[in-house]
Amino acid sequence: METAEKIIQWRRELHRHPEEGWTEFWTTGFVARQLADMGLAPRVGQEVIDPAARMGLPVPGVEARARQRALAEGLEPCWLERMGRTTGLVADAGPADAPLALVLRCDMDALPLMEAQEASHRPVREGFASRHEGLCHACGHDGHMALGLGLAALLTAPGAAPLRQRVRLLFQPAEEGVRGAASMIAHVAGARHFLAVHIGLGAPRSGDLVTGVGAFLATSKFDVRFTGRAAHAGAAPEQGRDALKGAASALLGLHALPRHGHGTSRICVGRLEGGSSRNTVPASAFMACETRGNTSEVNDDMLRRARDVIAGAAAMHGLEWRLDVVGGAPSAASDAAFADLLARCARDLPPDARGGGCFAPSRIRERGDMGASDDATTLMRAVQAQGGLAAYAFLGADLAAGHHQPDFDFDEAVLWPGVRWLEKVCRELAG
Repeated sequence: METAEKIIQWRRELHRHPEEGWTEFWTTGFVARQLADMGLAPRVGQEVIDPAARMGLPVPGVEARARQRALAEGLEPCWLERMGRTTGLVADAGPADAPLALVLRCDMDALPLMEAQEASHRPVREGFASRHEGLCHACGHDGHMALGLGLAALLTAPGAAPLRQRVRLLFQPAEEGVRGAASMIAHVAGARHFLAVHIGLGAPRSGDLVTGVGAFLATSKFDVRFTGRAAHAGAAPEQGRDALKGAASALLGLHALPRHGHGTSRICVGRLEGGSSRNTVPASAFMACETRGNTSEVNDDMLRRARDVIAGAAAMHGLEWRLDVVGGAPSAASDAAFADLLARCARDLPPDARGGGCFAPSRIRERGDMGASDDATTLMRAVQAQGGLAAYAFLGADLAAGHHQPDFDFDEAVLWPGVRWLEKVCRELAG
């Protein structure tokens, strides 16, 4: 089987087995097995993850069920034993004692979303739809992992020129909710270049390539829990402390916060729930919230003011409260010099033996805006802080529907030119 076909096969197998952040056990094992078969030495789970830096962990029981499901679906027990209780992996190509020329981040997690079931949906029609009810790859992370595997296949192919420096493939768990990158920050230490690629985002046409994305929004994800006191709502309401009312007051106060004068700012309460019955003063309430800002300073200020609002609402209603940050990422921008190099590699990429697998120069842009968040920025900023260069790229793709929608799918034909471009970048930097 040719590499171009194998890449699509990998993507489809990964699409069948979606797993949420911090539960990607089958996914980690599958990717590790492919890399090991290529002669690489992947390190997995607890071997590469800083447990203290993980954020937004699954509720009790979810991890254990995911581990059992992965074994039932063919995960080799040896990989699960090595992983321990966490996921993700790192593998290097090139001489072990050589400088680290490039780290390529590939995110792994799926979304808690039911995939479309209609026959018109290609994964259904062609037999690679999600096997897991309520979970699906609706953001292209299956494609991102296929890009990483395809790159590894080209770099390790028989007859391929050996690398003089190292290229690191970093498969990151829990990008959704910006929860995973901080736990892998040690693996970009010493890297001269860092790159992350997103399929279809910001470039929704096959053949487009944007090599230097900026305008990332810094973000903080946080959960708030209010604790009051239950009481009979009819006989003795004055004995209660209404946690749900306090949370509702906080919600209104948060959305009434003035926007920031020094840049773009956002705040959202995405979930509000509480109480136990119709005739009981609610003793507890929960809110899931986020702030964003076009700079980390703006975002941090929004979070500080949100804390003040929450504390005030709790005090007004006589409640205890707790705020837990469960995800976060800074703002970042791609380095222009690296974006230019990436674009040059794409323009210089010759057609493959069949006359394809490349980009039209007119479809390549060095600059683009994100306008959202991705915790690849945590790794970008870490590399830039040590004097390296970082970039985030959009690999254009025709989409069946938008990201995070049940009928999301992308044109798989973009994977092969994407992999060939990544190989050329590696040869430029590490060859």
